[in-house]
Amino acid sequence: MNTGRRCRPATGLALMALVAVALDGLGPRAASAKKLYKYQDASGAWVFTDKPPAAEVPTEVRPLPVSELPARVGIRNRGTPEAPVLAVVNDYYGPVEVEIDSERLENMRAEPPLPVRVVAPARMETTAVALKPTGPRWRYAYRVRAVLGDPTATHRPEQPYAPPFAPGQRFHIGQAFDGAFSHQHPQSRYAVDIALPLGTPVRAARAGMVMEVAGDFFDGGADPKYQTRANAVRILHDDGTMAVYAHLHPDSARVAPGQRVERGAWLANSGNTGYSTGPHLHFAIQRNAGMELVSIPFEFAGADGRGVAPVAGMVLTAP
Repeated sequence: MNTGRRCRPATGLALMALVAVALDGLGPRAASAKKLYKYQDASGAWVFTDKPPAAEVPTEVRPLPVSELPARVGIRNRGTPEAPVLAVVNDYYGPVEVEIDSERLENMRAEPPLPVRVVAPARMETTAVALKPTGPRWRYAYRVRAVLGDPTATHRPEQPYAPPFAPGQRFHIGQAFDGAFSHQHPQSRYAVDIALPLGTPVRAARAGMVMEVAGDFFDGGADPKYQTRANAVRILHDDGTMAVYAHLHPDSARVAPGQRVERGAWLANSGNTGYSTGPHLHFAIQRNAGMELVSIPFEFAGADGRGVAPVAGMVLTAP
């Protein structure tokens, strides 16, 4: 048994993001941003466009917002350049909490006042805040954070979690709660590392909705560059908590986002991708504790079906 295996929580799932964007009435500040051109046409009407005017007329040029949020969470302006209405677009198969805060707000007001938090339901768009100019030469910039899960979720498992492998199999737990190697971060404090040999079928410990699948990484190791390269499956449970199955074998996922799976379903195969020193399965139950993703204690079903707390060095048997 190798109790020295090390792993980090799967960060390839876009668990949190930070973005700052700006629209400045005083002129462009970011050369890489798309540009908004404001000018008066021949009739005197104001024109707002992303294309420069054909004629030589007095023109104001401003940068348009540039987003660096994960692909599955976006901010869209559903208003106008002069009066933005910011909406959260959530493409995950589960809720996401998003916080929008002010980096700079000059000659503008926010309704509701910033910072504002919204819980965007799965696969939906949710209006978050409207920004309205209160004078000339307005400008604004804002920051965005996004965390998977609903902060009102409460851990209420129907029964102890099934060991995440086939019935009758037995495997050692190399690292458990508060593991000294790598289980000191809030996201992994209550995680376990199970010494599954390479290619072992990984089974769902509890029923739920497949919220996210990452399976395109092909290598791993102890180099920090691998910290965001772990293949993983995230399952959303009916109580709003989420299970993470990480370090999976490349291209082994047998489920897809949006799919409902039952307890014991074959999710993928164990692997050694991401920040890891040997084949194993990193398993954790997480919840959104209010703009922070944290792991929470849980019990596995023992050989007799009763709940047992995972402990490093113990042999876990699937009933």
